[in-house]
Amino acid sequence: MASRTAFVYDSSLPLRQLEQFFIRHSKDVFNRLEFSRALEEARSLAEGRHFLKVMDIDALVVVDNEIRAGFEIKTLREDVVNYYGRDGRKYVKVNGNQYRSYMEFVRRRGIDVRYLIRVQARGGDYFYAWGVVGTPVRFEWLGSEEFGTRDYYALVRRSSVTKLADRVELAKYLRDLIFGGR
Repeated sequence: MASRTAFVYDSSLPLRQLEQFFIRHSKDVFNRLEFSRALEEARSLAEGRHFLKVMDIDALVVVDNEIRAGFEIKTLREDVVNYYGRDGRKYVKVNGNQYRSYMEFVRRRGIDVRYLIRVQARGGDYFYAWGVVGTPVRFEWLGSEEFGTRDYYALVRRSSVTKLADRVELAKYLRDLIFGGR
């Protein structure tokens, strides 16, 4: 069913509530862009040269006043996220600079950042999940400079990643991770 059709026939939310949600979300995106531009301006005003990266943790989960985990949440096409290495192994491919920054965040703060990726596939979506802590990773430049697709990636071995077939498995995975099981 198309997205618009789903909202028309299957949504219990009134259309005005949906409209307000999307308006707030659009303003959040604008605020992030404005903040990033202001940081770039601040950097140009500062003395010396500074390498600046701006990223966010998509969700910080707090249960009973205890931070349990941070989440980087993505939606990627199956042909983009899955990478077959030169070594013949299967990898999950994500932004390398962001991953390195999360590794540093985890080291300094002691709060794991977990990746949750919805993989869009022809046979139906599924999810990949793993934490930065304890997960082996390697970094590589991939793509073509000629075609402007060269970028720095973190490659996480597919065998180190949990594959969740659907939302039911996702909910159980999060239950075990966040609430310690049943």
